Amino acid sequence: MKKRAIATTLLLATILTGGITACTQSNSSNLPQSDTFHPPSPSDKYQSNKAKSQKHTRKSQVIRQQIEAVLTPDQKQELQTKLQQGEKMRQALSTLNLTSDQKTKIQEIYKAARAQRQQQSQTNSQ
Repeated sequence: MKKRAIATTLLLATILTGGITACTQSNSSNLPQSDTFHPPSPSDKYQSNKAKSQKHTRKSQVIRQQIEAVLTPDQKQELQTKLQQGEKMRQALSTLNLTSDQKTKIQEIYKAARAQRQQQSQTNSQ
């Protein structure tokens, strides 16, 4: 009786193991190679961060050029000096003795840049 129970158990275990193995192999062979997941390597992350940084730098340069177009030559020189000394753009601008017209134009530049960032963020999240 015990031999029969052991034989039955071994037979069922063999069938189950074989069935599971067969199912796993047949499912994995049906997947195209492009659908398999490969986690990003550290170099991929580095390249992604580097690209984001370059994109951010280009956008900052465009904003700076737009702001410099509003300034007088003396103000441009003073701004460049302050930025080279490590001051942040907004802090440097606040010390330039801007006219109300210049302040309004610079605020519009920052508002447009902010709106563009928000629109880009919404586009990326979809």
